[in-house]
Amino acid sequence: MSYQKLFRKEALRHQYKSQEFGESVIQQPLLLDKALLIMVIAVCLLMSLAVVYPFVSTERLSLEAHESNYFPIVSPTPVVVERHLHPDGSRINREQVITQVRTFDGVSRREQVDLMSASETGVYFSVINAGTSAQPFQPIAKILRTNEDHLFFFTLTGAKAEQLKPGQWVKLTAGHHQASGKVHSVIGPFQQGRINIGIQLQSAYDVGVLHPSAAVRLELSVKRNNFFALLREEGA
Repeated sequence: MSYQKLFRKEALRHQYKSQEFGESVIQQPLLLDKALLIMVIAVCLLMSLAVVYPFVSTERLSLEAHESNYFPIVSPTPVVVERHLHPDGSRINREQVITQVRTFDGVSRREQVDLMSASETGVYFSVINAGTSAQPFQPIAKILRTNEDHLFFFTLTGAKAEQLKPGQWVKLTAGHHQASGKVHSVIGPFQQGRINIGIQLQSAYDVGVLHPSAAVRLELSVKRNNFFALLREEGA
C-alpha cells in the first residue's frame, strides 16, 4: 500500500514538472514576439519623423568686409611706412595724425619724414606693415566708417541668396573675435555667385571682425526639409 502511494506521488510530481516546462517553452516565443513588435514600431516612428520633420543645422560660409565700409588712407607719391601711431581697432578723429612715413624728394634728392592725418572719424586699421614701401594711391591704412545703426556690408561667395533673409540672426567669427547681428539686406547674386549682404551688428561687437584683412566666417541656421535632404546636401 505504501509503495502505491509513493508511486503516485512521484508520478504526479513528474507530471507537474512536464507541464511547467511546456509553459516556459510557450512563454519564450511570446516574449520574443512582443520585443520584435516594439522594435518595429520604434523604427517606423523614427522613419516617419525623418521623412516629415524639418531639421535645423548650422552652416559656415566665408565672407569679406566690403570696401564701402572704409575710408582708405593713401599717398599720391611713393612712401615708406615708418610706423603706425595707433594700434588696430583704435578710435580716431578727423585730422588726427595716424601714420609716419618717409618720402624721397626727386628735386633735392633728399629723404624727409612726413605725418599723415585721418580724413574721417572712425576706427583705425593698418593694412601695410611698418618698414614697407607703398606705391602711389596704394592704401596704407583704412578707417572704418561707424554709424549709429552698426550697419556694415560684406561680400559673400558660395551661398544661395535664398539662404539669407532680412531679419535672420547670424554670427561672425574671425579668429578669437566674435560678433552677432541680423541680416539687414541681401543684394544679388552677381557674377560668380557673389552676394552683397548688410548686417546690423549688436552694439557689443568686437571690431576685430571688421578688420579689412580678416578671414571672417559667417554662421547661420539653415532649416532642411528633412533628414534625408540633410544627408544629400552633406554628401554633395
